[in-house]
Amino acid sequence: MSRLPKDAHPHYLPDQLRRCYPDLGPIFYLDAWPFITLTLVVASPETLAQITTEHVLPKFPAIKDFLYPLANGKDIVSMDGPTWKYWRNMFNPGFSANHLMTLMPDIVRETIVYCDVLQDHTKKNEVFRMKNLTDNLAMDVIGKVVLYDESKLGCQRESNPLVNALRRQMRWMAFGSEGNPFQQLHPLRPFIHRYNTYQMDRYISPEVDARFEMHRKTLTSGASSTPSVASKSVIDLALAAYLKQNPDVSKLGGIDPVFKEIAINQMKLFLFSGHDTTSSTICYIIYLLAVYPKVLSRLRAEHTHVLGPDPLQAADRISGDPYLINKLPYTTAGMYHPPVRPNERPVFQGKADLKNPTVIKESMRLFPAASTTRSGEPSFTITDARTGLHYPAGPCTLIWLVSHACQHDPAFWLHADEFLPERWLAKEGEELCPTPGAWRPFEHGPRACIGKNLSMIELKVVLCLVARRFEISPAYEELDAGMGSNGLVRKVNGERAYQVGKGEPSGFLPCRVREL
Repeated sequence: MSRLPKDAHPHYLPDQLRRCYPDLGPIFYLDAWPFITLTLVVASPETLAQITTEHVLPKFPAIKDFLYPLANGKDIVSMDGPTWKYWRNMFNPGFSANHLMTLMPDIVRETIVYCDVLQDHTKKNEVFRMKNLTDNLAMDVIGKVVLYDESKLGCQRESNPLVNALRRQMRWMAFGSEGNPFQQLHPLRPFIHRYNTYQMDRYISPEVDARFEMHRKTLTSGASSTPSVASKSVIDLALAAYLKQNPDVSKLGGIDPVFKEIAINQMKLFLFSGHDTTSSTICYIIYLLAVYPKVLSRLRAEHTHVLGPDPLQAADRISGDPYLINKLPYTTAGMYHPPVRPNERPVFQGKADLKNPTVIKESMRLFPAASTTRSGEPSFTITDARTGLHYPAGPCTLIWLVSHACQHDPAFWLHADEFLPERWLAKEGEELCPTPGAWRPFEHGPRACIGKNLSMIELKVVLCLVARRFEISPAYEELDAGMGSNGLVRKVNGERAYQVGKGEPSGFLPCRVREL
């Protein structure tokens, strides 16, 4: 730990231990009692699959405690067993890839506002914190997707009471506070939690009631429910599914209080988890493209080839044909060859995963936004396939699934610390080809991130609208000079933009931007 800056994200620790003790392997116990319970670190594809796919373990109670001020335990992260399965299936349709494509015009419109905000910063010619901008963008997008068609949180341009209350609540539910009795027992903490909850519920509750009333009137009139789901928001699709399963509810005067309570709490969780991680990932893609100009140049060339020569027309083209974003493999060395003559079309060679662009996947490999924890069970053991050793993980064991360590381990990745998007173009059997199951930013199995499709779509749209229009440069040197670092610059593995807090870049990624 002494090698890490004090504000470094905790998921650096297992990887640092691996670097210090190369023979440690990807699975080991970490005993930090009395600060935390016995922890079993798991960071290899085979062992992670045992926990997430072969035998799905429940979430560790600490994550439920962390989320309780936000969702009161009435959310699909905190739920387990049949209850979790029922409500996960209820919300799944709103996050399917095909459904999200129908929302592409809304996602594009919010990204246009983000571009306008960037343009404002070009005129100011000053250093700004990119994470603040991407937070607002991601919040507006997830708000549009999960609430309702008329919803426009608009926090990129103005204050919003729901967003303000959510962000205040986030500041008082920082992970790790449960181990700090002074922070946990702060006399104002419960009152602040209640006040923020009241503010958020007061905003969301009338909207849920209004959507329910619309669906109820449609059903009681005998008409098809399809026209009533005009907004196609997550809450609308969940209401339609719930009323279809419970037709008698539509005859009541008001919404079922159980459904309403869970819906409100789940909307808050979607807003929280659906904006913060995506926002951090946008920052890291911007950062890496600035650090690796050759990759950025090739990416821009591909956008010109698929979306046309005018960057300002990209928004209209994507809104008119959302599936264009799946025709952008974001290729790099060996895949794209620029035209030799002015009128010659670019040539693309090789095979790429069109639905999972290489630049995005490689950025998320180097900087995964989060890890996850699970609880052990009686007589449960994890087997290391390499050594055959068995690791007991009883009910009191915290099992830490560390995607960062797995995605940086040279046992699974050639040149693990390097940004090499072309690794995703390597064929099976080639040295650079990724190890199956080793890329886990959304985790795998039935409890994988429900919002992974939305995140990938949003990341693609941002790149399409921003990459050719703006030149964004990290400004850490200016930040450090202004803070009087006296030459003592904090880094992790030589990286100044190391992850802090909830996975964001240190300093919220200070930047300068100019319009091309």
